[in-house]
Amino acid sequence: MHQVTVASARRTALKVLARVRKDDAFSGPVLAAQLAADSLTPEDTALATRLVYGVLASQGTLDEALRRYARGSLEPRVADALRLAAFEMLFGRTPPYAAVDQGVEAVRGLRPQAAGLANAVLRRLAEVASDFPWGDPDTDRDALARFSAHPRWIVDVVLESLGQVAGRQMLDCGTEPAPVYVRLDPFGADSATTLRSLAEASPEVHPPDPDCFRLGRPAAAFRSAHDDRCWFAMDAAAQMAPHVCAPEPSVDILDVGAGRGNKTICLQSIAARCGGTATITALEIHEGKAAALRDRLDSASVPGVRTLVGDGTRLDSLFAPDAFDLVLLDAPCSGLGTLRRYPEKRWRLDEGTPARMAALQLEMLVSASCVVRPGGRVVYSTCSIDSRENEAVVRAFTGAFGGGEWTLEPLRQLIPAEWSAFRDVSGSFRSWPTSGGPDGHYVATLRRTA
Repeated sequence: MHQVTVASARRTALKVLARVRKDDAFSGPVLAAQLAADSLTPEDTALATRLVYGVLASQGTLDEALRRYARGSLEPRVADALRLAAFEMLFGRTPPYAAVDQGVEAVRGLRPQAAGLANAVLRRLAEVASDFPWGDPDTDRDALARFSAHPRWIVDVVLESLGQVAGRQMLDCGTEPAPVYVRLDPFGADSATTLRSLAEASPEVHPPDPDCFRLGRPAAAFRSAHDDRCWFAMDAAAQMAPHVCAPEPSVDILDVGAGRGNKTICLQSIAARCGGTATITALEIHEGKAAALRDRLDSASVPGVRTLVGDGTRLDSLFAPDAFDLVLLDAPCSGLGTLRRYPEKRWRLDEGTPARMAALQLEMLVSASCVVRPGGRVVYSTCSIDSRENEAVVRAFTGAFGGGEWTLEPLRQLIPAEWSAFRDVSGSFRSWPTSGGPDGHYVATLRRTA
């Protein structure tokens, strides 16, 4: 009799799922490390990635389905294997009988005593798999939440913030791996040299500017230590904030919430393309992150940037009034526009997160306004699609200045023609995840008129 075995990709996926669960970790670094250790074929690498991201993105939906037939709590390792099999059955193209066999075999390898339970649960799920999502997603939001693998509250936020058409586009691609975009670093190597190093990944130039590329396949398998100084991964829509800043040489820029420095490098590279160097202060609230940022900027030979530790809500205590021509406020947010890249996050967020973030964002925006010169700008950016964190924050800010000291400036020609659908009614940039497209980001420009 033929014995079903668990494929290499599934073994790797189970290892990653276990590590993410045990350490409450994000899947990206764990997956990359496990793929490097297991030396899979490109096909198995793609399948393992699809399985890990899909299971984590749909975990709440999978658990709801399994609870229909599994009484009591499941041992964590067994639950991992059952989720993987249920994902393939409900969201993948694996025939139910094959998903059952693979799932039972995986459980047998982890805990032989639970193989009978796995067989019973998965066979009962297979009987109703063809009826998934057990309701009409066009009329039933609970069924839509199951079909798109999102918590119900996120479905409500997406549809209310984006509308039915854009909202469904975002929800429909929720379990797909996000496209791979990179940004060239001109301070590490010239563009021609970098593109030669990326040739195996089939790079294609992509909006918003000539230094952004989409890769046909991940480059992690062949990147070298030198590549870290030539290019870095960065979603295309995330590159809109520094693009909108349009920094020119000699301007004074404050980069609030600089993090790893992706946007900082973008700012200076855009200024360099204009023929000079901007004066950039990169602010980070955590000393450890600021030190890591300094090391990265030094190793990449990025000129004209000083790093500083400070609180973005207290900028008036760090800088004099009218200190900067431009402030880039990459505000902390719920991250609802980037759920494909952090698939486990949708089940870790709570419903009150966007409102809490909006209060902090408004506080930081008011703080940023205190250090901008007359005629200067604040570029406000988030990686959320929730209107409470985006348009509502900007409206609250401009409404606080009854005399019209600050105005929302339409971005007009700064939004690439290919992304005209991402121009909102006020002229600001608002993207949302689409199949094969960038993540959800919001960018607005506020100018001080007096």
